[in-house]
Amino acid sequence: MRSLEHSKLKLTESHASLLTHLVGIPPTRLAESVMKLSNHYVANPEAASPWKEVWAREALLAYYHPLNQARATGVASRVDRQFFEGLTHMVDIGCGSAAASLGFLDYATSANQLTLLDTSIEILELARLVVDGVSSARSLNLKSINGSLETLRLTESDLPHSTLAIFSYVLTEENAWAKLDRILTTNANLEAVAVMEPSTSHDGRKLQKLRELFWKHGYHIWAPCTHAAGCPLLKDSDRDWCHDRIHPDLPDWWAELESKLPIKNKTITVSYLLARKTAPKVSKPQARVIGDMMFEKTKVRQMICRGENREFISWFPSRLGTAAEGFKLERGDRFTSEPELWTDKRGADRSIEFRMGESQINSIKTSLIRPE
Repeated sequence: MRSLEHSKLKLTESHASLLTHLVGIPPTRLAESVMKLSNHYVANPEAASPWKEVWAREALLAYYHPLNQARATGVASRVDRQFFEGLTHMVDIGCGSAAASLGFLDYATSANQLTLLDTSIEILELARLVVDGVSSARSLNLKSINGSLETLRLTESDLPHSTLAIFSYVLTEENAWAKLDRILTTNANLEAVAVMEPSTSHDGRKLQKLRELFWKHGYHIWAPCTHAAGCPLLKDSDRDWCHDRIHPDLPDWWAELESKLPIKNKTITVSYLLARKTAPKVSKPQARVIGDMMFEKTKVRQMICRGENREFISWFPSRLGTAAEGFKLERGDRFTSEPELWTDKRGADRSIEFRMGESQINSIKTSLIRPE
């Protein structure tokens, strides 16, 4: 099991590696570069990233890389550690600055080879420098491929059976299904896949539909889903989407840089799917928190997921006494789905609510699984 202290150290090493490329650049200039890159994406959402420009690479390292690595670390911390067992290779497809693979590398402890793929030679060179800065204490064979998602066909040496392929914010286009279908067909021996997408209603709902494609190719969903039934947010809602909220661990220079930006990131969100050909080993069914706490007068209500129905748990803190003290659930929390939790059923079919009493709250507390 990975410790929080080790994860913190890995992030610190990564931030130190980034800093070597940013020394001497005034925060005001970095902030201007961040806003320029942000405006580029807003004005040209389908355009290629301007990685040939020095200012764009500075903005990536100073601002977007720490956020992206924090997202990947958060996602990796939410899946059972068994997901990473035996995975010796990682392929970061559309790698950018390699933030996603660095986030996963802290948990994929058996990985000894990392392949970076991107269309930009400049960004590949930068990614190699960033990864080299944190992999000195680990025997890691690093390889880079200059190519596109459309032409991706990895060789046996790049893609042995024990490989995890990472797609971080590269399947956002409308033809994501066709792209991923081709990749999984062409690279049929790929063992594990991680997909991370923006936490918008459009992208999040589209990502949940990809579960069917993974099932078609013989994969099992390990996270975030705790079941293999239909997605309740697709079945019983027209706009809800699945995403997690993460409290990012950011570098020391972040506060000064962010103070000069109109963008604030107290928390960050992400939608994701993690899949493997190997099935997860779960001794008991689990429920997962998929909504923020909603305060309705004296009652608290929160959406959970344990099957194909849209469901909530609810409780009255004032009636629970000491059982309610410190009881707070966050997106991504999981707990054992014991039968006694689901006895007091209320509400309509599209909004089923289960009332939690003192014994149910204590049961959730006892079995609560939080990201490590």
